[in-house]
Amino acid sequence: MIKKHLAAVLAATVLAGGFVGLSAGAAHATDRVNKCGSAYAFKKSWNITDDHMGKVVGFIDIYYNSGNGYNCAITRGNDATVTGQHKIGVEIRRSGDANWIGDGPGHNYTQYAGPVYAYAKGACIDFGGEVSYNEFTGHGLDIYSSQHCG
Repeated sequence: MIKKHLAAVLAATVLAGGFVGLSAGAAHATDRVNKCGSAYAFKKSWNITDDHMGKVVGFIDIYYNSGNGYNCAITRGNDATVTGQHKIGVEIRRSGDANWIGDGPGHNYTQYAGPVYAYAKGACIDFGGEVSYNEFTGHGLDIYSSQHCG
């Protein structure tokens, strides 16, 4: 159900706004850079895999601020694997909450989406990321439930 939600939100964006054509640079993995803020410590990266190609096409990076109990998520493309235009999205929520906090749809991001934040002190988070690429014929979408708890 969560995958359907993220896919529906991102698909609606495609239908509403289309994509902006961008040229691809040299193949490299988009560097992990903390866009969450200096108080946020990096926890782990989770893969976004294109199930049809069996390749990792992006990453969801999770950060945590132990001082305020907020988690932060950023999705970035894996340019070492994919080429062409990118469309990147990210979502996060406290596990069990109904509402997702997202970034990406409608923005035509090509390097990363986010940061997005969710308060979850003493609780777990759910998060997801999506990367469309190669003129948007390639696609990876992964949702993780209760994978990080703070």
